[in-house]
Amino acid sequence: MRFRTSASWLTLAFVLATAAPAIADEAVWDPLESLNRATFSLNAVLARDVAAPVTAAYQSVVPQPIQTGVDDFFTNLREPVTAVSSGLQGDFQNAGTSVGRFAINSTVGIVGLFDVATDMGWVSRPEDLGATLCSYGVHSGPYFVVPVLGPSTAREAAGSLVTFYALGYGVTGDATVNYLVTDRVVATVSTKPPAGGPANPAASGAPAVADAGDAYAAQRDAYAAFRDGVCKRTIPANQLKPSPFGSVAPKG
Repeated sequence: MRFRTSASWLTLAFVLATAAPAIADEAVWDPLESLNRATFSLNAVLARDVAAPVTAAYQSVVPQPIQTGVDDFFTNLREPVTAVSSGLQGDFQNAGTSVGRFAINSTVGIVGLFDVATDMGWVSRPEDLGATLCSYGVHSGPYFVVPVLGPSTAREAAGSLVTFYALGYGVTGDATVNYLVTDRVVATVSTKPPAGGPANPAASGAPAVADAGDAYAAQRDAYAAFRDGVCKRTIPANQLKPSPFGSVAPKG
């Protein structure tokens, strides 16, 4: 039943993405803008009233080495996503480096709690399945804002759904929800930005936002510009990191 549900959502997202070029040609297709704006406002309230206090408490109570270890642990779990995504794009060198990073950090780095691979010179370019679909010419599809999680598109959602299943259900079985919730909490309390696109797009090599006076439009345009940069590989690798749900996010 879980597999059929996941497959249904994945099929819907993929159909929307592949059908998009015949529906719209604009850079950011936002047919659900009214609903998206309402969800954006809800997320802003949750970020202010829930996420911000929890983050402040976590960062003030938990020692920095532990925070770094937790973040490194979840980052290491996403190395296989980079390896698979790179391989599907034909970048076997990056795929091999990512596999090496995962092997080193999972063993010498004590199940990923320490990023030993970086110190040894094993540094890969973070990739995700959304970028893989983009490399095959799949259109981004409609833009939408997900409660709590933030901005996405049909293409990125399709890639994330595959990652949900692989990292969640495929590894932990019935503990899928527990894994995803834990992963989201770690991302929230981390000092790194969430997967919603850079707060300052120019700092990550993305074009400047057209309308900074409209917070919703600013986030939408920043996200679209960031994903375009990820797809075209115009953003330096050292400004990227694996983020929750298998996507790529800008480093803080």
